[in-house]
Amino acid sequence: MRRANTPLLLWIAQEVLPHEPALRRWLRGAFPQHQADDVIQESYCRLAELDGFAHIADPRRYLFQTARNVVLAEIRRTRVVRIEAAGTLADIEPALIADELDPERIVSGRGLLGHVEALIGALPDRARAILRLRKLDGLSQREIAERMGVTETIVENDLARSLRTVLAGLSEDERAELPTRQRMKHGRTPLRRRH
Repeated sequence: MRRANTPLLLWIAQEVLPHEPALRRWLRGAFPQHQADDVIQESYCRLAELDGFAHIADPRRYLFQTARNVVLAEIRRTRVVRIEAAGTLADIEPALIADELDPERIVSGRGLLGHVEALIGALPDRARAILRLRKLDGLSQREIAERMGVTETIVENDLARSLRTVLAGLSEDERAELPTRQRMKHGRTPLRRRH
């Protein structure tokens, strides 16, 4: 059993806990199908397992990112369980298969992917590398900062600017085709929401 890290627990109580109400509201809006209490509890467990916290410049953002990662891990796990439970493709509902294999949808998706790749390709070298490492390779901001020899703030800022640039380069129809967890009021996506 791991010994309690008193400085870490104090830091969580002072710097992280005050953001729980905002996190709870954000989770209910962005991920209504997930139990906010469970996500928050798991987020605190992950924070309590940290070896240190000196590298965390923005505790609020770190908490929100941790919660987001908890939800994404749950979504991935659920998808795997669903596929394993189905057994074979023949066991999956035929309408779902037909929708996924619709030629028009495939062509449309390829066109959108090509446009997004072109927009990413037009980004400055560092911003493009950071975006690929974060979104395609799944590295954390800290891992990217260490790998590229820059600060986490630079990684965070470049990533935010890159995402805004790519989204701004898409038409409304293309943005509507993007896979999202849930559309919010006024057509805004959780990705574009400020918290």
